[in-house]
Amino acid sequence: MLLQGREVFFLGCAVLGASLALVEHRRRRRSEEDAARSRKLREEERTGRIRAEQELRQREQHVLGGPDGVGLALQADQKPFLFHPIGTFQSCYRQRCGTPRQSNLVAGSLAVLRCVRDLNPKAALEGLAGFSHVWVLYVFHDNTNMLKESKTVSQRKQKQGRVPLWQGLCMKVAPPRCPELRVGVMACRTPHRPNPIGLSLARVVEVDQERGRLVLSGLDVLDGTPCLDIKPYLPSFESLPAAWVPDWVQKSYDEPMMEVTWHQKAVIQFSEIFSTSPCSVPLWPFKSKEELRTAIMDTLALDIRSPLQKQRHPHPGQGKEGKDEPFFSGDLWFHELRILYSLLPAMAGEAPARVCIDEVLHRDRNARGGFR
Repeated sequence: MLLQGREVFFLGCAVLGASLALVEHRRRRRSEEDAARSRKLREEERTGRIRAEQELRQREQHVLGGPDGVGLALQADQKPFLFHPIGTFQSCYRQRCGTPRQSNLVAGSLAVLRCVRDLNPKAALEGLAGFSHVWVLYVFHDNTNMLKESKTVSQRKQKQGRVPLWQGLCMKVAPPRCPELRVGVMACRTPHRPNPIGLSLARVVEVDQERGRLVLSGLDVLDGTPCLDIKPYLPSFESLPAAWVPDWVQKSYDEPMMEVTWHQKAVIQFSEIFSTSPCSVPLWPFKSKEELRTAIMDTLALDIRSPLQKQRHPHPGQGKEGKDEPFFSGDLWFHELRILYSLLPAMAGEAPARVCIDEVLHRDRNARGGFR
């Protein structure tokens, strides 16, 4: 009887184990079937959504196409795309005057991208610190032809699209340092473009995922510039040593840099600004006042005057020993400083002119927008 009881017990355990295994097998099969069904539904939903978007785009092109049956593929009145800035740049260049015309002309210039919270910067910036350089897409938000563009938009609404989309935008411009030449806007990097989008290459200085902050150097953007995107630079694919450019492009870069000197008054002012504790102005993102000083000098060495200023105050030619009469005086708003400078005639064997920094003023925190 005892043996039969054990056999019954083991038989019961075996039956129970088999039953549990069968239940687990059925549960797994149902789970796999549910997962497969969910994947199929998602795929069908995605396929249907793509098909619906394609049909909607085709209907829009058919309805808004021209009277000759030509669709929007050949017109400028296509449905516009809406882009949201991922952040805004805090740049050392506070005005258009002084901002370099290309990236990396002033390698020591710094700009800080502050990402919007909706971007989830901690995740979006993950892995970016592994790259030395990035491409930056941004908007020329401070163009001087915004009023003209708004008038064109208003006229198009009133006349139902019979006004050309880019009416009033000059499609041929003079490239930098080539005033006698005119080229199309697509053959140069003028900010006044059909779509005012800029593209620049910059070096990655710091990536702060927690704060959603990206520090870049060598960037040619104005303070407050909206950023559309950041893409890593891939030298193995994007560096093309065999590429060529027109002769006028090289000519525009052959002009030598101007020598920059400091007046004794400016030296004292600059030293006093950063000798107090705390400093009168924040030094960050620059790590030292020497870095800031070098960036200021490299910027002024480029001759930052506007084309009109260069026309009204041309280089007078070589100067004479002992005669340092300036032929132009201007200012540069850089970081939290206002730099007053003068252009002096060049001496033999030098660049077209010399730059003398006369005064260095800093923003007065107790006065609205004031400098002292």
